[in-house]
Amino acid sequence: MLDVRISAARTTGSAAGDFQEYVVMDDGFEQFFDTQSGVLEIPEDYYLNIRIHHTGVLSEELAKEGPRVVIGDESYYCQGELYGSESEIWWEVRWREELPHSGRPFYGLVGRHEIKIQCFVGRSEFFESSVFVEVLATRERAREITSILNFINDEYDTISKMCLDDSGTGESTGDLENLISEAEMIYGLCCSLWTVLLRQLRHNLEPRLSVTPNGLPNSPEAIHWLSLNSDAIALCSPEEQTFQINNMPVRTDFAAEEKVVPSYRLFENMVIAGFFNHIQMKLGAIINFIASHEKKMDKSEGESARYRGYFRYSYIVQDFLTQDLRAQNERVMKLLDGFFRLYAGFRRITGISYLDKPLMPRITPFVARTQVYRTLFEQIARWYDVSSVKLTFNDFASHFIKIDKLYEFMVLSRIVNVVSTLGGACVAQEWHDMDAPYFGGKPGHRPASEPFNYYRWISENKEFTLELWYEPKIYTYGRTKDNEPMVVSSRNYSSNFYFTPDYVIRIKWSCSDLVDYLIMDAKYSSSNTVKQKSLPAIMDKYLNSVHIRNSPGFDSGIRGLLAIYSRGDVDRVSEYAPVHGLNNEHAIFPAIDGVAIRPAKEGNEESFRDYLAQFIENLRKVHLAEYERVIQLAKKLQENNAVR
Repeated sequence: MLDVRISAARTTGSAAGDFQEYVVMDDGFEQFFDTQSGVLEIPEDYYLNIRIHHTGVLSEELAKEGPRVVIGDESYYCQGELYGSESEIWWEVRWREELPHSGRPFYGLVGRHEIKIQCFVGRSEFFESSVFVEVLATRERAREITSILNFINDEYDTISKMCLDDSGTGESTGDLENLISEAEMIYGLCCSLWTVLLRQLRHNLEPRLSVTPNGLPNSPEAIHWLSLNSDAIALCSPEEQTFQINNMPVRTDFAAEEKVVPSYRLFENMVIAGFFNHIQMKLGAIINFIASHEKKMDKSEGESARYRGYFRYSYIVQDFLTQDLRAQNERVMKLLDGFFRLYAGFRRITGISYLDKPLMPRITPFVARTQVYRTLFEQIARWYDVSSVKLTFNDFASHFIKIDKLYEFMVLSRIVNVVSTLGGACVAQEWHDMDAPYFGGKPGHRPASEPFNYYRWISENKEFTLELWYEPKIYTYGRTKDNEPMVVSSRNYSSNFYFTPDYVIRIKWSCSDLVDYLIMDAKYSSSNTVKQKSLPAIMDKYLNSVHIRNSPGFDSGIRGLLAIYSRGDVDRVSEYAPVHGLNNEHAIFPAIDGVAIRPAKEGNEESFRDYLAQFIENLRKVHLAEYERVIQLAKKLQENNAVR
């Protein structure tokens, strides 16, 4: 059993009394805190001390071996210290001074995180305990999170098609934002056409009785009306007469007379009236949809009560979604008002009010020769098609509990987009259960809270097939097949041991069946941190510890390691000298680089697009050179055999 205590202070030079200590695990039981999430809240930029104490009777081996603390991708060892009158041994984490932000392991990593504590018995056996903490964001970090959410929101339609949309589910869904934008586009079109439409409204001229003062009956129907309303006739002097009946002068104060008036109750106008009814009802349904989602939003306080000026990640996401819903609600209210005004004018002229069921537009001879009707009918047909789907709200980002996972999803969408724009056809877009005990996982049905995690493209000239996995598990030899990556490092080697890179790309060349791998990790950090910390770490983790099973010759098959980062002044960093970069003449493999994909809408993937294009082109050159070398060698052997 373990006792675990975490202390936090704003500065690294704080005296011991300035550290606020919390008991997060007591005799093996994780403690509950009076916070929104029930776990300890820590500001991202605070310095930490972590102390661990073994309770109960320990074996001699366990007492000698200090525990190891794992936070994210980093491992830290502990040093034993004597505390208290009973001289109990407490193990204290020793932060690695060579790493950026030493002593602040959660700097920049807002959200819920797990701290793993591994206790070893000898070198082969260990047991593991975990505690969770909620890392709070500074105001600046909150703005960064909002910028990522803004990007995902703005690009949601594209991202959804690439990473979220299931085909063949039997039910069509439509994003709320897209439907409102479609309604705004149609409203703008109606406003631009309205004057012309009202001037060219289709109508028929029809006779109609109209009772007017001093009216003069001018048709059989008008005379018939007069016969039924004899009180409208009075005998008068010849000077006052309106007409004569049986040679007697009469006058009328009011009478019916027939007039020719336009009638607008025609199919073409009924289609327009039905459209107005439909779009107003649909916008009303959107208002109700938004209201129902607003009720589900978390209304709790976002700022930490203990650490003022620091904010919970979940609140930042929920606040963004709430503000987005309110903005969309305001847009819909403006549309309702605008369409009501247009419809009121249309109804006043045509006299067409409510229709029980909208009429589908079709091209009649009148529509075919009247451009304003033809244009409007095309948009009405489009609206009925777009609005027939089930409404969805783009709250997928709320499924992530920390910022680095949100950034990983954004990077996944950019990788998929870049590969698609480089050419070739996407022939597979699937979700695989990565808990299956082999590389690549088992195909299955995508959960609502996860994106697709397997893609396959074929290049335009069928030169190669490119596959992409998101968070695959790389196992040891016994659980891999030929041409799959496997863990070969002796550290913690067992049949159940695995690595989980964020992304793996495999390129299989058609002419040779050779495969090349690019392993990538997304780091929500700066270019400087990637250069100093991430590149050396992934080199040790993947380059020195992973090999492709049955890869020919002395080749590991790993052609590139890439760390993708979110901020920094430079677009690319490398472990090599500039002359050996992929964009230079003397490029070498494996490429070990860092590339920026920033959470900004404009140009956030250009660096990665250039990198991947250069990576594939250099692989092509290497394989071509190798092919030519083999041909030359075969010719030489053939010549030597001929001489003999």
